[in-house]
Amino acid sequence: MKILLVEDNTFSRTLLKKTLAKAGFDVIAAESGETAWEELQKGEVPKLALIDWMMPGMSGVELCRKIREIDTASPIYVILLTAKSAKDDVLEGFAAGADDFIKKPFDSGELLARIQVGRRLVEQQALLHCLIDSIPDPIYFKDNRGLYLGCNKAYAKFVGKKESEIINRTNSAFMSENEARDAHMEDFRVLANGTPVETEGWKTGVDGNEVYLSTLKTPYLESAGGSTGMIGISRDLTKRIRMEQEVKRLAVAVEQSTESIIITDVNGAIIYVNAAFESTTGYASTEVIGETPDLFRSDKYENEFYQKLVSTISSGSKWEGHISSCRKNGALFDVEAIIYPIRDDSDKVLSYVAISRDITQEIAIEKQMRQTQKMTAIGELAGGVSHDFNNILTAILGYVALCMNSVEEDDKVYGYLKEIVKAGDRATKLVRQILMFSRQEEQGFHSVALPSILRDSLSMVQTTINPCISVETDIAEQCGSVFGDTTQIQQIMVNLCTNAVHALGKEPGTLSVSLKQVELLGKKHDERVVDLDPGLYACVTVEDTGSGMPPEIMERIFEPYYTTKKKGEGTGFGLSIVHGIVRKHRGYIAVESELGVGSTFSLYLPLLIETAEEERQAIDLSTPEGFGRLLFVDDDDLVLSMGCEILESFGYSVLTATNGARALEIFQRDPDGFDALISDYSMPEMNGHELISECLLLKPSLPAILCSGYMEKVDGESLSELGHAAFIPKPLDWRELSRILQQEINRQA
Repeated sequence: MKILLVEDNTFSRTLLKKTLAKAGFDVIAAESGETAWEELQKGEVPKLALIDWMMPGMSGVELCRKIREIDTASPIYVILLTAKSAKDDVLEGFAAGADDFIKKPFDSGELLARIQVGRRLVEQQALLHCLIDSIPDPIYFKDNRGLYLGCNKAYAKFVGKKESEIINRTNSAFMSENEARDAHMEDFRVLANGTPVETEGWKTGVDGNEVYLSTLKTPYLESAGGSTGMIGISRDLTKRIRMEQEVKRLAVAVEQSTESIIITDVNGAIIYVNAAFESTTGYASTEVIGETPDLFRSDKYENEFYQKLVSTISSGSKWEGHISSCRKNGALFDVEAIIYPIRDDSDKVLSYVAISRDITQEIAIEKQMRQTQKMTAIGELAGGVSHDFNNILTAILGYVALCMNSVEEDDKVYGYLKEIVKAGDRATKLVRQILMFSRQEEQGFHSVALPSILRDSLSMVQTTINPCISVETDIAEQCGSVFGDTTQIQQIMVNLCTNAVHALGKEPGTLSVSLKQVELLGKKHDERVVDLDPGLYACVTVEDTGSGMPPEIMERIFEPYYTTKKKGEGTGFGLSIVHGIVRKHRGYIAVESELGVGSTFSLYLPLLIETAEEERQAIDLSTPEGFGRLLFVDDDDLVLSMGCEILESFGYSVLTATNGARALEIFQRDPDGFDALISDYSMPEMNGHELISECLLLKPSLPAILCSGYMEKVDGESLSELGHAAFIPKPLDWRELSRILQQEINRQA
């Protein structure tokens, strides 16, 4: 260890130097305070100094004060050599920074002993400083004035200063004004209260990066009188905080995920489920934690399926696919799932994660889309068949009309022909019902008479009714009309009647359908009817004596996808569609049911008062009279020849064509030679709409009538918007056609 020896007496200096050198110390000798100070500025600072008090020039006490001004991590241990022993002198020496005194004359043994004590203290202080410097957490020391007494390398690096630039300075030397003020007030509270304070928060380092520090400020006491200073230790928690924030973000994402997430331990016990799992399965997390996924296993699969699944994930591989599970209420649901193991750094499996998405609704929609496509195909088939069938009916009814023209009304044959006309009229309505029922586009609302709809709906359902089931009706013919869509109301009735037949099963029973007019006086008619305005309503009831329903099923019958029927017998859409149609018609549907007694569905629809007394029109069989020259176009030779004969029997002059292109050639030769044009729509080369459009360009005032067995729209346009073209559906009512022709011809005359 290097020792600085300062002694103005040559003999004493030489003796002390020899004694110290003999003891193994490296000695730097100086004869005055000024010379010693110069030595201290040259290089390595000695660890210990022996200084004579009384010297000419700079005294030992003055040199001691200057030594204490040196910024060094390990202060020099100072021993004063003096003959002074007065109390005031001793206090002055300690106040100047001396660590020990040796009174002259002194014993060399005592001197070496005191030096050894100083050596141990210096070495311990150096070791402590080295330990503090090796700590990665910033550490600093302050006195009770807020001046820095020292710090470790980590703190110096954090503030971007050298240790020498920190010692004997305050916070304001390397902090912003606000930060320095807040830190000083915090230091003051620690010193004033004498108790440690721990704080956490984000701080900006000298490099501009945000770090999260946990700082403990502890006062150290000189005596019971108060704090001498303070030690501050900061711990950088940035990585931990950022990791915690990331974990929180992931936790929020997992909790907010719409996909169900389950985590199990290696033994299959559930240790976590998210909110989506709870809403999907109906189980609360407290009910499943500690349980195994067997809790919601369905009976749809054999044990072999689950054994293979467990074998796959146990081998460390992931499993993915579709699987059916069981909700808490016993209902099955389908999921698309992936299950995979979670491993640690050593590749050991710690747990398993299952992520699943409820695809029950998607599967139901897919089934419904297939059903819709099937119904669309049926509709197209019905349209094609009806076209041909209507042409046949047109020919039958046309020839019957010709026969009736040649038979006297009091003849028995005339009565037979009249019945054929009525049967043909029923066949015409039946074809139209099939078309309306199979049609997919939404129909416009109009005045609808309910009695005929109820009868037609029942006639469609009765073909599937078991003979042991009796059908009773109580239909008030004068009930009145409602504002709605015929097809949709028919869909309601067919659905309700079909459900009633299903509820009756194969056992004897009764299906009752009734229609009556009711008046609701307030928001309630009875306990079953709510949210309806006062007024007159048509009340349709469909009642069966079947198995009935318990209350828990009645509460859900109008929910989409809910069905009590066996697989393949129902989709769960029927009653939900019924409910939607009823609400669209500003009505209400109520249900009453009792197990073992049966069910009653009551449908309330607001009546159109102004049409309530309309009477049904009878079939007009009178022979109309006509005049004018017609161009009649149809690709069916039978319809063409028969129609020509009928129209001529009415008094018209008729020219025919078998296709649109041929008809246009005829019309172009003499547009003014024709009083009206009658054309079928579906024809090769040029359809009826195209033909009429071309003819109207040549003669805008031409009365033109388009006929078809299955069309209501042409090229995206309503037929009622085709200018001069009127539309008459097939099979043609030749008398009605003649009346329309006469109206149009007279209008142009």
